[in-house]
Amino acid sequence: MAEASDTAGGGSVPHPLHAYLTTLLKRVGTIQTRLQNKQQKPATAISDGTAWVSTAATLWAGEFTPRSTTYITGVGSLDDDLQDLLRRTPATCTEDEATRWRAKLGGHHGA
Repeated sequence: MAEASDTAGGGSVPHPLHAYLTTLLKRVGTIQTRLQNKQQKPATAISDGTAWVSTAATLWAGEFTPRSTTYITGVGSLDDDLQDLLRRTPATCTEDEATRWRAKLGGHHGA
């Protein structure tokens, strides 16, 4: 999708890629929030000893926390990449460009 930076802005119709990326960014943000909430609750409960106390719990917490951080960081990187691409994609384009982008997106028009 490197072509996004090659298109000239200032067209008269909404850019399908811009609309798609905006929708995708919202979905990623929702997933990011859910993932952080789901990861933090068990990590906190295990680390403060309210959920499970044993040698196994300590070992499991030692595995859970780094994996949780990896997942949260990965989704955060995806969010950052989408924001960067969205910034480089004009909000409008010509009708011809919009037609080409709708074909490339295969029915994903941001809705």
